[in-house]
Amino acid sequence: MISLNLALAGLRLGLKNRQVGEKWVSNDCSYLCKGLSIILACFIVF
Repeated sequence: MISLNLALAGLRLGLKNRQVGEKWVSNDCSYLCKGLSIILACFIVF
């Protein structure tokens, strides 16, 4: 559960960075956070 919360927090942080306008940094961060959250979700489910 803790890792899932961390992943969601990372996604929120990536979205906030995107809104600020740091496009290439936020895009890399959001893709990374999405990937990590998907991986963590798979570990939690399976």
